[in-house]
Amino acid sequence: MVKISEINNQNPWWKYGKDFVKYDRHLSKAKGDLLFFERRELETSRENIYIIRGCRQIGKTTYLKEWIYKLIENEFNPRRILYLSLDFFTSRRELRNALSYFMDANREAQNLYVFLDEITTLKDWNLELKYLWDSGITKKAHLIATGSSGGALRRKGEFLPGRGLEGNEYYLKPLTFRDFTIQTTELIRSSIESKELYDALERLKNIIKKVTINLEWNLDKIFKTVNIILPFKKELEYLFRIYLITGGFPGVINEHLRNRFANKMEFIDSATAEIFVRNILGDVVKQGKQETFARRILREIIDKYGAKYTFSKLARNVEMSHVTFIDYLELLEFSLILLILHAYDFNKQSIKFKGGKKVYFQDPFIYYALKSSLTGADVNEVIAKTQEDEEALSKLIEGIVSSHLSMTLEKPLMKERETFLWFYYDTRGREIDNVMKLNESFIGIEVKYQRKVSPEDILRIPQIKKYIILSKEDVEFQEKILIVPIEIFLSLLPKSHHNL
Repeated sequence: MVKISEINNQNPWWKYGKDFVKYDRHLSKAKGDLLFFERRELETSRENIYIIRGCRQIGKTTYLKEWIYKLIENEFNPRRILYLSLDFFTSRRELRNALSYFMDANREAQNLYVFLDEITTLKDWNLELKYLWDSGITKKAHLIATGSSGGALRRKGEFLPGRGLEGNEYYLKPLTFRDFTIQTTELIRSSIESKELYDALERLKNIIKKVTINLEWNLDKIFKTVNIILPFKKELEYLFRIYLITGGFPGVINEHLRNRFANKMEFIDSATAEIFVRNILGDVVKQGKQETFARRILREIIDKYGAKYTFSKLARNVEMSHVTFIDYLELLEFSLILLILHAYDFNKQSIKFKGGKKVYFQDPFIYYALKSSLTGADVNEVIAKTQEDEEALSKLIEGIVSSHLSMTLEKPLMKERETFLWFYYDTRGREIDNVMKLNESFIGIEVKYQRKVSPEDILRIPQIKKYIILSKEDVEFQEKILIVPIEIFLSLLPKSHHNL
């Protein structure tokens, strides 16, 4: 049975009000760092269940604690807010006892908040959420749960029909380059000696907040928006080089900027990468899988990064059955570690299920940390070599682009990535890096991170009416093809409503 003292310890605002920040390990650390990264606020209502999916180290706990702080700051009664980290619970009975204690203490209240952090660590957690809804607790309480195990969230969340979960699942993913640009520019400016760059970054930040693109627009309208930002190409290129090192994990960004300002040689503390790898492999083991198999698969993905291959071939390479291999891949994909792109068949108007696939990581830092662990090289050596290797860097950027594109439209369960984003290859093996379906039309998006790019550099097929080529330097607009520098494109790309 969970102790009352443990419940009190997890809810310090019952004692300190909004001053709990001073004593809360997660929020005090985040707010005391160089940058505290803001996420979009989630609006909730009673009678619903809300689930936030995100991998470890992405800041889910910090997000919940900041939410609690803002509630109290807006004069919501702190005694009517319950936070429970399910890492400390061993059974549904313990959770139910903790909730009963809270509900009994608030019998007269009609507006409560219940935050259940890392709910997927609890066996049969979906049955407990079903009980909470069926028992009527959600009539009085906003119920928000988070989880790192995407496989458990996706599969078991599907067993909660008609209980207020529909449309209320959200992602907490690494910061996009647009997020990064808006939220880091002010701090980065403070370390810059060049007055011209200092002033330009301020103007860039103010402008970029106001403009975005919509890929459903015609290319002429997109090009006009690109031209608003084009004068800041040099500044965005500077920021993108930093983003290629850090990716979008808040802790990694802060780690790198601290080192950068202190003029240290290393990009990232190796301990940061080690913690991340331990969390990934630890979650694999918690799901009943073998770490050895996971390591084999991840090593093979890194060795063939960005290449096209069939899963049956990859399974043979790691000496696993096809079924077992797919099971591991799905676990890593649903946990938001991997991003799998299927090939699209325009004749059948569906995925080529037996065709080639491409596998990327959701964020460049995941690539660096895992490659460091799997090869034994220091993470800073991995980062440096990747930055110097034009082909490796190009493949890494392909993954960044695909990850960003997926975040523009995705919605858990109802609009997952495989329903609107693929790649394409023809019988001669020629490829288009990304094919997106926008309403009933298609757009092809190709990454050409090289100095000289022309419209002939993209494969053109009758089913696709417009193309965007993402370049290193070049800008050009023709009737059906737009060439635009990659950092400008990514800086203008918004996220879907279901990405916080």
